[in-house]
This record gives sequence, C-alpha cells and structure tokens, in this order.
Amino acid sequence: MTQWFENSYFRLLIDNHISEATTSLMSQFDPANYVSMVKKAGADSAMVYSCDHNGNCYYPTKAGHMHKNLGGRDIFGQTITLLRKENIIPIAYYTWVFHNHSAKSHPQWRMLGPTGKQHDGRYWYSCPNNYEYMDFTKKQIGEVIEYNIDGIYVDMTFWPLVCVCPSCRTRYLKETNKEIPTNINWTNPEWICFQRKREDWLTSFAKEITSFIKTKKTSLTVSHQFSPVMGGWRFGLNTSFPQASDYTSADFYGGRDQQRLGTKIMAEFSQKKPYEFMTSRCINLHDHTSSKSKEELMCESATTLANGGACFFIDAINPDGTLSETFYNLLEEVNFNIKPFKNKIAELKPILLADTGLYFSMQSFVDENLNGCDLSRVNSGINNNMNPLTEIRNIQELTGTSIILNQTQNPYKIITEQSDLNEFKSIIINNALFMSKNEANKIRSFVKNGGTLIATGMTSFYDIDGQTSGNFELKDVFGISYSGQKTKNVNYLVSCDSGNIFLCDKAAPFVNATSANIIGYVAEPDFEPYNESQFTSIHSNPPAQPTKYAGLTVNNFGKGRCIYLYSSLLALQQDAQQSFGRELFKKFIGSNIIVSNNTPMCVETTILKSTIDKTQLLCYVNYQRELPNLPVQNIKTTIRMPENTAPRSCKTVSNNKPIDFLFENGNLRVELPSLNTIEIIEIKLSEE
Repeated sequence: MTQWFENSYFRLLIDNHISEATTSLMSQFDPANYVSMVKKAGADSAMVYSCDHNGNCYYPTKAGHMHKNLGGRDIFGQTITLLRKENIIPIAYYTWVFHNHSAKSHPQWRMLGPTGKQHDGRYWYSCPNNYEYMDFTKKQIGEVIEYNIDGIYVDMTFWPLVCVCPSCRTRYLKETNKEIPTNINWTNPEWICFQRKREDWLTSFAKEITSFIKTKKTSLTVSHQFSPVMGGWRFGLNTSFPQASDYTSADFYGGRDQQRLGTKIMAEFSQKKPYEFMTSRCINLHDHTSSKSKEELMCESATTLANGGACFFIDAINPDGTLSETFYNLLEEVNFNIKPFKNKIAELKPILLADTGLYFSMQSFVDENLNGCDLSRVNSGINNNMNPLTEIRNIQELTGTSIILNQTQNPYKIITEQSDLNEFKSIIINNALFMSKNEANKIRSFVKNGGTLIATGMTSFYDIDGQTSGNFELKDVFGISYSGQKTKNVNYLVSCDSGNIFLCDKAAPFVNATSANIIGYVAEPDFEPYNESQFTSIHSNPPAQPTKYAGLTVNNFGKGRCIYLYSSLLALQQDAQQSFGRELFKKFIGSNIIVSNNTPMCVETTILKSTIDKTQLLCYVNYQRELPNLPVQNIKTTIRMPENTAPRSCKTVSNNKPIDFLFENGNLRVELPSLNTIEIIEIKLSEE
C-alpha cells in the first residue's frame, strides 16, 4: 500500500509560534487565504500547527490551552478541511517538551538542571520522565489525530537540558541503583552509563508516542524531529531513535556543506523513503522576515533532490496571522524551475549509489574538553538554535571529511554499525571513540576481505559502556599501539614523502607502529602552547624535530589495508589541511563509480539508483558561495556502469532531450555543455 509521503516531493510548513501578548496577535488568520497561499506555492502536502511552543492550541482543546485570540475558532480543523478540498495532504504539527503552558502551569512537570534552572529565556520545558506530563501529551495528541489528517510531526523530541528533576533521579536510581553523576567525564563508565540512559529514555519516549498514535489510527504516519542528530551528546539521540519515525525529517541551518552531509545522514537513517529536508525561508529561526533569494532556495532544493530527498519549505506567519504573498510568488517560481527534476525523482524513487562509506558514530559526538567539569557547565540550554555545537570536534571532522570527499568526486553514503558494508570499497571513520566488539569485528572483516579503511584518532578505544583495555580494539587492523600519552594541543603531521607539515590544533594520541608502515611522523612545539614566558615564536608555536611517534601509517591486513591518521586535522576547513585530505583520498580511496569528472569543487555530483526500474540518475548541483551561480561550462564525466549492463539511452531531465554518449569497456562518458544550478542525466540501462 502506497503511503502519502512516497509521492510527495514539495512540502510546506508555516511556522506559527505566535503568543497572546496583545489582542491583535493571530486575530486576522484566514484559513481560506492560508490554503490559497499553499496552493499558489505548488505544495502537495502542508504541515499545519495544532499546538506551538507556547503551548497554545489552534483548535478547541479539552486537555490544554487554546490560543485566546482565536475567539474559539477551530482554525486547525478549518485549514485541514480546506486543504483536503484542494487535494493537498494535511499533516499535523505538534510540539513536545518545548511546551510553555504546561511547564508554567505544572511546576512538577518541568525539567530541572543541576543549578536549579528550569527554562531558557522564552522556552520552558516539560520532562517526559514525569508520567503526568506523558499522560497529558497523549491526551492532547489524541485530540489532534481525531482530525482528518494523514500524518503527524512531533517536534522537539530531544533533551534541551541535562535534566536531573525528581522524575529523572527516581528512574535512574531504580534502573541503576546509583545517583546521577555530577561530573562530566568521557573516560568514566559511570558518566557514560548516565548518558546511555538519557539516550535509551529518549528513544523509548519517542517509540511510546508513536505506538500510542498508531494504536489509535494505524494509517497515520509519524515523524519526530531529527535535526539534533548533528548536535552532539547533550541532545540524547542514538541510532535507534529513528525507528520511532516512518521517515526522517529535520531542519538544519548550517549552509551548503552541512546540507550536503545532512541529506546523506537523513537518507541513511530514514526507515522509508523519501526523507524530508526542511529549508527555512530565512537564514534561521531568529530572523522572521528576511527571505532567502530565489537562487539560494533553488540551490537548497536541488541539493535535496540530487540526494534523493523531498523538498520541504518553512515560512513564518505574520504576527496577526496573515501571510506574505510575495514569498509564495517566489516559492511558485522555485517550484516551476525544479518541477522536471522533482517529477523525475518522484517517478523513479531513487536511492544514493556510492562505494565509499562515511562512518557515523553518534555515540562518539562528545566534548572531551569538558572532562572533569561540573555538569552545570553544559546546562545553558540551546536557545532553540539547531546548528551543530561548535565544540564537538568529531562533528567538525565528519563535516570536513565530507567536504573533501565532495572535492575529490568520491560518491559516499553515511554508514553506521547497522549498515551492510558489502557494497563499499572504502570506509572512513573519524575518531569513533566508542565502538562495540560487534562493530569492531564488522570493520575487521571488511578490511580482511579486501576493503580499504581510513581511521583517525582514538577510534575503537572504548566500548559502548566506556570500558577499555588501554588500547584500540582495532589495533591489529591499524597496525599500531597506543602509548598511553597524548600530544600537546598544538601538534603537526610531517610527511615522510614530501616533508610537508600540517598543523592540528587539538591534542591527539601518540602511537607506535607495530606492523604498519610509517609515512608521516608527529612533531610538537618545543614549549607548551600559549605559554606566556617560554616560546619559540611570539605569534605561533612552530614544530621542533619530529618525534618517534607515528602520525600517518599504512597497514596491510588480510586482503585489505588500513590508513591510520593520528589526529583530527581533517576537521580544519582550511586549504592546507584540505589539500592534505584531497591527496590522501586520491591516493587511497579513488571511486570505482565516478571514474573521472572535471567539475569544479562548487559542484556536487551524485548518482542515484532507481528503485522502480533499471535507471540511474547522474546529478549535478552547482552551489557557489556567492549567488547567483556563474555557469559551469563543458562538463565531462565518466562513470562505471553496473556489471553486465549497458546504457540504452541518455537524456537531460531539464528538457527531456537525448544526449550523445560513449560506452566502452564498461564505462559511460557524457558531456554537458553548461550547468547553471541543477541538471540530471537519466541513464536507461539494459542487459549486455
């Protein structure tokens, strides 16, 4: 049975968190005008607010609080009915945890930080470990799903604080016979036990809500907010969390490179396809009026489609409840321009094709700089800003690695401990500190059977519970051994081949080669960095002679090999470090799918594989830093066809016109005269 989201690739949400501070607020809301704007934009589904972060409901609720300026009008129900008449699929929006009215009205429901903090500025939080709040949530959601909707989106399903309220303390004591630890320490199994409980609880909450909804209405789809997936440990997500959603859905605000990575994360974790990638009209949630340009919205839409996702736009309602028609005229233009690509993606329902896997270790997104700190150090909240936390070095390294993969034309997919590794030629693991024995054995088998592994930093040093032997679980694969010591905060990689020196600004492990061949050594400054009285250069900390410790190694293991890099220098998004990464990847993990491609680094090239028939889509997205884009000319790409297949035809999706191609020795060569923002080449395959 086909579900609504499988054919929906242009979706819309109108953000509505308007307060009751004055009588004019939301007083001019007109459901008919609202729906006419949705229709003008060309959206095939629309997410409508039932309850916002203020805790204000837009329908007559018995369980909660209705927005008082509506005068009892059921604008949620009226809007749903009118959307149905226009054949636009209605989805309900419901906020959870961020629910001001419930938290203010019921002090015992509130989250509580170690310092006694119960909210962040305008945002008040209720704790799902309080059974009364969970019961309230179910009652309110029960009211919402009585309406004629096709699905519900549950927003803010994460921990905005590290909560130590009485409900959390009672549950933790019951399950572990321990009190919640008061100090952060990522080398201490007791602290890690608490973190794992936070993750397990959050997943169980999400699954409980989903189960409640589907028990009441089996046909409804459910999706929980997934943007904290790139936010780090404090939000409490783990790899089981997406199982509570039919498909992944999230809004990100980190720009081009984050979106290119984020779409692939969403694709990997989504149980069903397509996932939806939310693009805000404004730069972030704090800007209520400044619209992005048509060119930027086009680039963001194109990036989502070229990665197999559904485009989803977020507007913000005017305080009085009206909408800006100017934006919907703009969105109508964007929809018209991407229509052929959107329709082709909807027709073929493709998934990403890649031979490099970028490992996503969610449990390793921690900040070791906080080790030994009191828990109150992190209880400043997030102020509803879903950008990734800048102090999480592993996220920076993952992002930096993804940029280099794009620069070197290596098509990649996100992988986790749950992924099948057989389709990959190479795997990159960025400082995955926490790794189970099963995970490690899976990686070990991958390399032993002929795969190439690039691993960095402290990968596999701890198991999931924080226990360690004092050495890497994958030390035999790496061909190195941990010395038990780390570098200074400023350190350098010195290449044996070229003598080039690359800086890293974060402490890294000193390792000794056992079976690995050393191709780079670690160097350090003579003195402690930032020492005010002893230094080599007043401005910087230049390296002294290289140490005996290995910085970059190659180890043959079984039929495969492992390249180990001691530090997180791939996190530094500067040309020096990126040039090192590009040379490293070109030498060790060239793609067998994209054989050659002359596009500049501003162009992302992806290959999608149809799940409907024997078709591949070669996708190009030109997304430059300064917009509008300058056209890219004379693109020449050679890709490897699947074994025992040959291209039957090639045509450009933009105008449905055939293009010339050359096929020999299993390779397909195509040329594209010019690329503005997006082009997709549809390649029909036949058996050879």
